[in-house]
Amino acid sequence: MKFERIEINHMVEPMGYQFPELLIQGFVSGSNYDDLQKDLEIKQFTNIIYQSGWQRATDLCFQLTDLKLTPKTRYVVTMRLKDGADHQWQVETWFETGLMTQQLAGEWIGTSHSDLHGIELVKQFNVPQGVQQARLYVTGLGLYEVYLDGMKVGSEYLAPGFTNYSYYTQLATHDVSASLATAGQHELVVRLADGWYRGKLGLNERGGIAANYGNALMTNAELDYQGIDGIAHRVITDHTWVARLSPVTHSGLYYGEDYDVTQTDTKVPVTTFEQPSKYVVDRLSLPITTHERLAVKKVIRTNHGDTVLDFGQNFAGWVIFKDRLVKGTKIQIEFGEIMQNSEFYRENLRSARATFTYVSDGKGNTVRPHFTYFGFRYARLVNFSEVDPDDFQGIALYSDMRTIGAIETDQPLVNRFFKNVQWGQKSNFMDVPTDCPQRDERLGWTGDAQIFAKTASYNMDTYQFFTKYSFDMAVEQSLHQGKVTLYAPAVGQDDGGKAVWSDATTIIPWTMYERTGDAIILTQRFGAMASWVDWIHDRATSKGHPFLWLGDDQLGDWLALDTDDIMHLKGRTPDDLIASAYYYYSASIVAKAATVLGKQPEQDYYQNMADNVKQAFLNEFFTKTGRFITDTQTALALCLNLGLFPENQTKKMTAQLIQTIEKNQNHLTTGFVGTPQLLPALSSNQAHGVAVALFLNQGFPGWLYEVAHGATTIWERWDSVEPDGTINDNGMNSLNHYSAGAVMQWAYEYLVGIQQSDAGRVLTINPGITPEFRHVNGQTEINNGVVKVDWQLLNSAGSKVEIHTTIPFGIQARLQLPRATEYLINGQKYRNGDLLAAGEYVFTYVPATPFLAQFSVHTQLEKYCQDADLTRQLSKLVPFWSFLALPGNMEKFEKYSLLQLSSEMRGIGFKPFNQQDIQTINQVFTNAASRHVQEEEQHHA
Repeated sequence: MKFERIEINHMVEPMGYQFPELLIQGFVSGSNYDDLQKDLEIKQFTNIIYQSGWQRATDLCFQLTDLKLTPKTRYVVTMRLKDGADHQWQVETWFETGLMTQQLAGEWIGTSHSDLHGIELVKQFNVPQGVQQARLYVTGLGLYEVYLDGMKVGSEYLAPGFTNYSYYTQLATHDVSASLATAGQHELVVRLADGWYRGKLGLNERGGIAANYGNALMTNAELDYQGIDGIAHRVITDHTWVARLSPVTHSGLYYGEDYDVTQTDTKVPVTTFEQPSKYVVDRLSLPITTHERLAVKKVIRTNHGDTVLDFGQNFAGWVIFKDRLVKGTKIQIEFGEIMQNSEFYRENLRSARATFTYVSDGKGNTVRPHFTYFGFRYARLVNFSEVDPDDFQGIALYSDMRTIGAIETDQPLVNRFFKNVQWGQKSNFMDVPTDCPQRDERLGWTGDAQIFAKTASYNMDTYQFFTKYSFDMAVEQSLHQGKVTLYAPAVGQDDGGKAVWSDATTIIPWTMYERTGDAIILTQRFGAMASWVDWIHDRATSKGHPFLWLGDDQLGDWLALDTDDIMHLKGRTPDDLIASAYYYYSASIVAKAATVLGKQPEQDYYQNMADNVKQAFLNEFFTKTGRFITDTQTALALCLNLGLFPENQTKKMTAQLIQTIEKNQNHLTTGFVGTPQLLPALSSNQAHGVAVALFLNQGFPGWLYEVAHGATTIWERWDSVEPDGTINDNGMNSLNHYSAGAVMQWAYEYLVGIQQSDAGRVLTINPGITPEFRHVNGQTEINNGVVKVDWQLLNSAGSKVEIHTTIPFGIQARLQLPRATEYLINGQKYRNGDLLAAGEYVFTYVPATPFLAQFSVHTQLEKYCQDADLTRQLSKLVPFWSFLALPGNMEKFEKYSLLQLSSEMRGIGFKPFNQQDIQTINQVFTNAASRHVQEEEQHHA
């Protein structure tokens, strides 16, 4: 066994965060955990303030709700483990509090010159002796970077993050002890620029509105240090500081940045300000940091004479470069996502300038932006005299989340798609979950976030990220009487109260709890979750239907393809149906959260509300005979997943869903609402093969269509790029959205087969073995370690399967193997549903029927209509085959399946297939596939 690490509230060595409660969690790996015991010790300096004592370890978690912490204090945490053989392990870590309830000792200082978009505030001070400890507590508005003796403090960028600054601003804590170890004169500089606080932002006007939260750049800082003599000293922001012009002369999220290192050192007056935010608090945000470094893949010289760098990957961040310019030379770098007709293109950025300009001092430094970021794959270079690609690097920026999950298969297009999903997440998890990183938007849209939240949590550790974002939503609710705005922070936009989007305030905290078992986020956000459901109930009651959400303006199934909408923005699924379904879903979540938190009256109240909504939903959207009022893929999938259908109607609803897919020539028609619901509805209802076929469809529309057309992230629209490579020019088209990537949740749960329940305490390993894949390998983190599933078909006949699985400590897993009732693992017999203890397992089994790659009544005709032997046999069984054989008919109907045509052919006198017909025809397909395998084996023998 290996003791990997300890995390404090899902973070490693967190400094200056809010610690309302503590979850201290150990992580181990290995193949055997023999009778483990655990012990936890917490020290404040040399004093032990908590000691658990040895106790049996069913998990490696310690949740402390009543530990009294003090400000500006480092706590050392030691976890010890021992097993039955008295082997012992020990790991030590720490966390450090910030100011907590204390106030910054300094003043808010800046300049009243509103025409300046960048300033620096400078303080020189003397340290007569070296220091033994120093901490800098700092914040700033808009964005800030701190330099101590010319060196940047910390690895964080775009601080203090994106919040509703009128309500709260975050404070960072930095250990600067090493920087002050030498006695003498030191200089502290805070560089400021507009950022989200003061720069143009939002959708109230094209290109955004400036100064949504304020119009003055300012900072507040407190440097506390202790000399080697033990005497405490303090440097604070006040009128003795000097203000001067910054080399960052203009910067904005949409604008880009102008950086002139030849800027003269011109002083400007220092002004003190009242505190601009209602609250200044210790941080919630994970820091935005640099991650992957991307080399230039290709230098493109266009017919128009442009020099364009291709980094081979769409991402969010910067281009940095080695300055080989003559002093005074001004260059610029423009950013775009796609080339068109071999020329640089960026019309889809709308009004975003998205340009970095730089004036050189000729000193050969490495140059980077400071207070902006770009979404791009391509960068156009202007006024560079010569270009060496080795001088340039792409730098990915995103919130500092640890990657915990991955999926890999035997199919390169699928692997590329999963990488695209992860890149879409990285590109858009920039302190808040944004919709896109490139154009004049980049807002924390709630709908995108909730749709993708579970996929995000499988890919990366997002608990703290969503803790902060759920607080941002709650802040806006507190300002809008419980209504959840469309995005958070709301940037002066009051619009909201819309199903799916606003339900993020219930779904995201619940998802984080489900994935981790950590109820702290529910404790913190229960009031906001309940107030949103109360808002819906009050709204519904005011319209005369207390348990149905009817008649409101909704965004519906956004960007669905089955649209009757004149603007083609939302699909055909009724808004009232979607809104009422999510009313039920959110009420159910609040009831479950109340159960977890021991709030029995609230549990009874919201469960009763959910029950009433469900009954009202069935009465409204189903006829008395059980017929559904609509046949859209989104409505059927949504109702199947939420259980919103009459009793004993599962098979009927599933069959109807399959029929709608086949009617659309085996393609999806879903939008924001239906896309994440579609494949889980199929796979969880014995239609996994249909789900896999839909996922693997490379035609338009589909996930792999994007990959086949060069995507390296996830598109906003199914048709963001046309088959001929032309970008869809409709005024709203991002090539780096992430919401449609939510299908990766289905891949983790139904393809790899990792299925959690009971807040991660119960794990089912149910691999979605299918002959469409020969090999699937996936993993993610759960509780105290990593769960892995690797399945492989060992022969072309699909008659032998190998399974590798790792079950982490603290978990028992039910193994549910398809087409099996029992199997052997290390000579021990197991039956489906038996529990496996934590450990590593490798075994093979023989399925009752082979996983044979074959066609079926659900397969489109074009896949096999050229097989003369197969079609000859089918012609004897399919009543309408002679009709298909008429000249021109096969080409006309080849996009449809036999089952779909069977239903449609009633209109010209043919009887639809019955169940026996389907079984007989599928057996013909099975026999044909078996013969094909035998012929291949003989050929290779």
